[in-house]
Amino acid sequence: CFFFFFFFYETPESLTQIPSQLKNLALAGKATQSSFVDQPYKIFHGHPYKAIDGKTTSEYSQGSCTHTETQDNPWWRLDLQDEYIVTSVTVTNRGDCCSERLNGAEIRIGNSLSNDGNSNPRVGVISSISAGKSQTFTLNQGVSGRYVNVIIPGKKRILTLCEVEVFGYHPSQVKNLAPRGKATQSSLAFDGHPSKAIDKNKDTNYHQGSCTHTVIQQNPWWRVDLLDEFTITSIVITNRGDCCAGRLEGAEIHVGNSLINNGNGNPRVEVIKSIPAGKSQTFHLKKEVSGRYVNLIIPGSNQILTLCEVEVFGYHPSQVRNIAFGGTATQSSFVEQLYATHGDPSKAIDGKTTSEYSQGSCTHTETQDNPWWRLDLLKEYNIYSITITNRGDCCSERINGAEIRVGNSLSNNGNDNPRVGVISSITAGKSKSFHFKEGVSGRYLNVIIPGKKRILTLCEVQVFGFPRSEGNAALKGFASQSSNYGTGCAIKAIDGNRDGNYFSGSCTHTKYDLSPWWKLDLQKTHKVSSITITNRQDAVPERLNGAVIRIGDNPAHNGIQNPKCGVISSIGKNPSVTFQCNGMKGRYVTIMIPGRKEYLTLCEVEVFGAPVQ
Repeated sequence: CFFFFFFFYETPESLTQIPSQLKNLALAGKATQSSFVDQPYKIFHGHPYKAIDGKTTSEYSQGSCTHTETQDNPWWRLDLQDEYIVTSVTVTNRGDCCSERLNGAEIRIGNSLSNDGNSNPRVGVISSISAGKSQTFTLNQGVSGRYVNVIIPGKKRILTLCEVEVFGYHPSQVKNLAPRGKATQSSLAFDGHPSKAIDKNKDTNYHQGSCTHTVIQQNPWWRVDLLDEFTITSIVITNRGDCCAGRLEGAEIHVGNSLINNGNGNPRVEVIKSIPAGKSQTFHLKKEVSGRYVNLIIPGSNQILTLCEVEVFGYHPSQVRNIAFGGTATQSSFVEQLYATHGDPSKAIDGKTTSEYSQGSCTHTETQDNPWWRLDLLKEYNIYSITITNRGDCCSERINGAEIRVGNSLSNNGNDNPRVGVISSITAGKSKSFHFKEGVSGRYLNVIIPGKKRILTLCEVQVFGFPRSEGNAALKGFASQSSNYGTGCAIKAIDGNRDGNYFSGSCTHTKYDLSPWWKLDLQKTHKVSSITITNRQDAVPERLNGAVIRIGDNPAHNGIQNPKCGVISSIGKNPSVTFQCNGMKGRYVTIMIPGRKEYLTLCEVEVFGAPVQ
């Protein structure tokens, strides 16, 4: 057990829950259409980007609606810049006149530009939308595509759209959440442990040891706890292949946040009619479903539930947050007064990737030495990707050589913070993303172009990450304990795995010591908001009763003289319990059972807080 690892995490699965919402993908796209209305209004009124400006103003004279000429089969197209899974499209109609013009319009989504994208699959038809109103078209199983078109078939038609909102998610944001969860079931027969359904092994022969099995009983059930609330898009069930495939017929899938009736009281989202022996079936959820618990239950007497694999695909709502929106921007200078309303630094975080400077959504400095732009995120974040959109109407080469810097210092206006990326070049009007697998940490994000007589223009800066204060600091710490029993090394409590079965190999274990202890060194002083303890669940949970949690900077006597955050009166078989520490400061976290001889076992310790600057 004399080894340690540093665990870095790529997805914020332990975050405080953020209200579930999908991103309006249209705001970051590029729009075009079949024609413009008469020349004088090209820029100010009928431009195609007016349908993705974030405004649902429905009076054309207010300048926020598109307008084509009178023509055959007029169309409007949105390029999302990448392929997305689209779950709904909302269209806002003109309100001051002519609402009937939109009747019969078709919505098409796909990846082809054949016939300007109008040959992509049709996903909806607008029969009518009342003047000034919006209508949402929900795509039950999601539709994949890069291009969203609205076309009105027919001769001498006019197309006007006052807003098009496209909600969905990138396929990379959806992953199998089940393996990091915790599984349980109503009963256990033979070696059919519930964790076998989330072991990433789809072997369908029960005797190979990768399937669950309950006893014969009434209403047998299986549940996975995802450990946080997620938006779930699909569930894949793999059935037993060596026999008994019919046993799954009629099984119900329930998803929600309640443990009433062991989670079986949560909303039913699907019913399994049948799955052929040894096969997998995907259930695409017909509407957005949010929940922490996924249950399968077979209603009826004398039933057996066997599952060879359950995959739960979804995403944490935080994954679609562009944290730049909540920040404030500044820059080294403004372009000459005439364009002050255009080149403002806030234009790079307005949610629009419009790349024509004249459209008023790009920044602009004067010609100067080492021009820079800075975003203040208002608190320290772990940043996992940054996307820069370059100017498209001219001068794209100006951004060549720009440096991206992230950190917590305002020395030299933030330009002395660590350099995390260099922009060699970005094609005119295009976007480029910089990904940081292990994350970079900081409050300030700067873009600076080193050199004399340079100009910096940014049309959008998107920053994806989450507050550092909400991360599990324990993953980067070093653990020790009073003694080692078997393979129960101290580090097992900070391996990111909440599995409560000691024999699965993810729990600590001391010898039968007097006042046994476990200590975590966070490597630096943190302001700790809370600590979550996961107890052993396969046996003897009472051993942890009376354990004391202490936090402080004093390493003497293994930290047992530091201030007390809480006392574990009794966790029992609850999966995990959280103790609020209310900002206590310390480098060391110690858990000790005082005054008695005992075994100390911890299956996971999570410490939420931020380093003290």
